[in-house]
Amino acid sequence: MNYQEKVSTRADVRALYERVIANPAIACYRGYTETKSYGWDVAVDDVIKREGEHWFENPSYDADYVPEGTPTHESAELLDEQLEERDRRIRDLDAERGELCALIDALNEQIAEREHKAEALEHERDDARAALSSLREAFGVIRRWLSAE
Repeated sequence: MNYQEKVSTRADVRALYERVIANPAIACYRGYTETKSYGWDVAVDDVIKREGEHWFENPSYDADYVPEGTPTHESAELLDEQLEERDRRIRDLDAERGELCALIDALNEQIAEREHKAEALEHERDDARAALSSLREAFGVIRRWLSAE
C-alpha cells in the first residue's frame, strides 16, 4: 500500500514520515505540493525534495505484515458463511423480484383487456346515442306530420 499526503512545512514532512514508519503495511510514501514530492532522510535529519511525483520507501515496510483486524482463518470461515448467506438472500430476492415482475405483467394484461372492453362499451354507447338521436328526429318528423293533418 502507498500513502501520500499534502505537506507545506518541514514539520509536516517529519510528522508524515513518523506516521509512515509506524505502519509496516505502507510500502512507499510521499509528501507533496503541486510540483514537488517530499520525504524524510533520517541520516541528515532533513527533508528530501524531488521534482514531480516521486515515492519514497518506508524503511519499516514488511510485506508479510498483517494489520490488526485483518481476517484470520477462523474469521475467514465466518466471512464465507456470511457470503453464502448473502448469496442465498440474493437468490431469494431475485426469485421474489421475478414473481413480482410476472404479477405486474399479468396485471398489465388485465388492465389492457379492461381498457379494450371499456373502449368497446364506449363505442356501443355512442352508437346507442346516435340511434336514439335518430329516433327522436324521426319522432319529431312524425309528430309534425300528424300535427299538420
